[in-house]
Amino acid sequence: MTQIILLLGLFVLFSGMKPKKEANKYDKIIKENLEALFLPFLEQLLGIRILSAERLPVRLQTTLEREPDFVRKIVNEEGKESILHLEFESEAKRVIVYRVSEYHGILLKKYRLPIYHVVVYLGKRKPNIPTQLKKEEVFTGFELIDLGRLDYHQMLRSQIPEAVVLAILGDFKGKPAEEAIRSIVERLRQVTKGELSLQKYIRQLNVMSGLRKLQELTVKTIEDMPITYDIRTDFLYKKGKMEGLELKARTVVARGHERGLSPEEIATLADMPVKWVKAVIREIEEEGKARD
Repeated sequence: MTQIILLLGLFVLFSGMKPKKEANKYDKIIKENLEALFLPFLEQLLGIRILSAERLPVRLQTTLEREPDFVRKIVNEEGKESILHLEFESEAKRVIVYRVSEYHGILLKKYRLPIYHVVVYLGKRKPNIPTQLKKEEVFTGFELIDLGRLDYHQMLRSQIPEAVVLAILGDFKGKPAEEAIRSIVERLRQVTKGELSLQKYIRQLNVMSGLRKLQELTVKTIEDMPITYDIRTDFLYKKGKMEGLELKARTVVARGHERGLSPEEIATLADMPVKWVKAVIREIEEEGKARD
């Protein structure tokens, strides 16, 4: 049994899989900082000036549950496959072109074939509706920003603190991580106004450094620098550390329970009280029953 516990511990320690709850927690932190972190950077990268930004609903209502009227896979005389999509309309609605465009995206994602779209109008009144999207409405691709391949100096040279913070995600070009972190903090000192502003961006730097698994090194580097900021007393840092430890412990409990270990054995492995382990096991079992 001791060997099982040891193997389970090694699996948890070296597994690259992140629990869903941990990913959700991290996504939440990123979204909270998204506008402040990325809008100034995107202005520089895309060469546009953003005068205002209005938050739109994140949850979008779609017509994904609707069924197209007629969809067939066809083969021409050259042996090439494609999709034929027909829609039958009794009313001349100008939004038809957007609905067909939506179907195009759904069908293309599912079948990855060229698509012919045909709308058959059944009404009496002559249809005065657009059959093509405007040039600016046509999806032709997107800008891909791979921060991990960008020279971090590009972001480091910015006068915008939010862009400087993103340098932690860039390519250090062979420079030791500690040296790169130090240069980012020094640059933040130059482009921020006052200690409160500096502390704000150091907190963001600490959060973002987790994406590159550099949080511990970031903490150590900041502690060694002559700035009046103790990152270990920061609320986000302490909260993140505690939540991270609990998530790892819960993962140990879940995997130990799956392998039939006793609560006492799991508690030893997770370094948590037996009472807490039993409570987590009850939650896991209740969630399992709910799914069934």
